[in-house]
Amino acid sequence: MTTVRPPLEAEDARMVADLSARYADAIRRYFARRLAGAGDVEDLTQEVFLRLLRRAQLGDIENVEGYIFQIAANLLRERGRHRIRRRLDEEQAFDDDYADAHDELSPERILLGKEAYRLMVQALQELPERARTVFVLNRFEDMTGVQIAHRLGVAVSTVEKDMMRAIAYLRKRLQ
Repeated sequence: MTTVRPPLEAEDARMVADLSARYADAIRRYFARRLAGAGDVEDLTQEVFLRLLRRAQLGDIENVEGYIFQIAANLLRERGRHRIRRRLDEEQAFDDDYADAHDELSPERILLGKEAYRLMVQALQELPERARTVFVLNRFEDMTGVQIAHRLGVAVSTVEKDMMRAIAYLRKRLQ
């Protein structure tokens, strides 16, 4: 009698469930020690095991515990970059003196803003399509280089080169 082997995905799902049962508490503590608020701990813990599940052939991993904690460390780095980019760590209180020191939305400021917007859109449209897409996905959709590469079906190095070209062109064009 031959043994029917379950599909690799089911096998990996079982392995991730076992690893989750074994390491979830340790991962939660790892995040709790490194984050100010406990609100994201559970979400980040789930994301660790979701990323583990997305990885094919889990049996190839020599040091599973190290791999899991590396995923957790990567998530913290990504979260930090995202927060810096979005400036979520900065809380700026509204200061009446600051508001009084700056002009209200005068017709001149509105016109300057519209002109700057028009120039930016025009410069973006002048970029080659892939470079424009890479720039928009990174800067406006908050996607990483790896995510963009996967979405566009190109190498990460291609995404990085397109992003550098786009930034250089926009900087030159908008000065």
